Amino acid sequence: MAADLAAKKKEWNACLAKSGGFPGKCEKLEKDLRGASKASGVDSCVDETIALMKCTSSGSRANGCAQAFLAMRECNRVGGRQLVAEGAGYAPAPGKMGLFTASAGSLAQSSAPVRTLEGMQEFGQDYAKSLGVMPGEVRF
Repeated sequence: MAADLAAKKKEWNACLAKSGGFPGKCEKLEKDLRGASKASGVDSCVDETIALMKCTSSGSRANGCAQAFLAMRECNRVGGRQLVAEGAGYAPAPGKMGLFTASAGSLAQSSAPVRTLEGMQEFGQDYAKSLGVMPGEVRF
């Protein structure tokens, strides 16, 4: 059963690689993979993969697709998800609190700051200053 699931996932991934960013082109293989995944009780991260592909090929890409990347990372962890979405942030997954320090729960509840051009430029200038490069100065 596990070998069949692995083969279906490999076939689906190969199809996605050739799809030009359109996961709908692999719909039949996706349905087969979902069925095999459900029958074996193993999450094949189909929803997370499609969400990430859609995000990175859309206007949402400008925002970094952080939520889609995090969902994909957590889905693919060998030991299972360590963080789960909770409200606007994340929380340790059930049974995984032992992997974190006591303060981790409150840290995981935070959300990433909004990305703006001004914010990135300000960070870059501050970082350059910390390296001894003054504004307007160029070093190669």
